[in-house]
Amino acid sequence: MLPGIDLRIANLIKAVQQIILPALPAEEKLAQEQARLVVGHLNIIQQQWKYAVRFEAGSLNAMTALAERIVGELSGAQGEALAEALAGAKKADHADLNSIEQAIVSLGSAIDAVILGDEGRIPLPQAVIDAILDYGTRQSLRERVWFAGNGLDPDKAQLPELSEVIQG
Repeated sequence: MLPGIDLRIANLIKAVQQIILPALPAEEKLAQEQARLVVGHLNIIQQQWKYAVRFEAGSLNAMTALAERIVGELSGAQGEALAEALAGAKKADHADLNSIEQAIVSLGSAIDAVILGDEGRIPLPQAVIDAILDYGTRQSLRERVWFAGNGLDPDKAQLPELSEVIQG
């Protein structure tokens, strides 16, 4: 039987903490800091890996909903480019993390182009602005919850559970 991902990550953490860190000379502050950073990231990855596909699929679903909400408010090349990216995003395989991530990048780039609007020369309709702000509010909460394990959020205790925000 092969060791599972959790056990493998735990063994990496143990190796860094019990073997590598103690072997580093006291004057090698940067090396010690980087080793502790590796341990911190491994701890977060250990918490997240089982949920990564669902979390990213939820991010794609939220971004797709945003695109659907604003595409009808746009005209010309902006609307066409967003509609094309939206069609591509809807074809993403929601069981494949790479497919989801590629769709997020593609659709996100099209939404960014709408927001930038020919270097600010194309004003956004108020409905588009409202949709983007609504999306940003929900997505920022999801991302705060996703990275709560880093311990940097000052309001971590008030954040909902991952299960409450994972689907978008």
